[in-house]
Amino acid sequence: MPDLRTLDRESLVQLTVRGRKSGKPHTVKIWFAVGNGKIYVTSARGLNADWVKNLRKNLDVTLRIGSTTLQGTAVWREDEGVRTEVLPLFRRKYFLAKVFRWIGWYKQEFAFEITPAEN
Repeated sequence: MPDLRTLDRESLVQLTVRGRKSGKPHTVKIWFAVGNGKIYVTSARGLNADWVKNLRKNLDVTLRIGSTTLQGTAVWREDEGVRTEVLPLFRRKYFLAKVFRWIGWYKQEFAFEITPAEN
């Protein structure tokens, strides 16, 4: 498995999930953060993002970070650790995450914790 800390230097992940209705792959480019050997994704806009709805139905993902492609399995999290451990990773990595928090985004504190598959 690639070094996740090295991949964390990239700014975006191409996250591919299966459509909850169609079953077809859908890809979005979003922010991500790495911590504790896991990859985290969240949506500042909350639960209404289609990729969030899709991933909650099918937890298998494909991640493309830079030139590296990984398969993984996501776990839905909305526990206290999201607020105290996961979201601070985003605020340290992305200045705009701080701004978005100040203007009222990130009201719904959740994340997907993705465990990359061993190849």
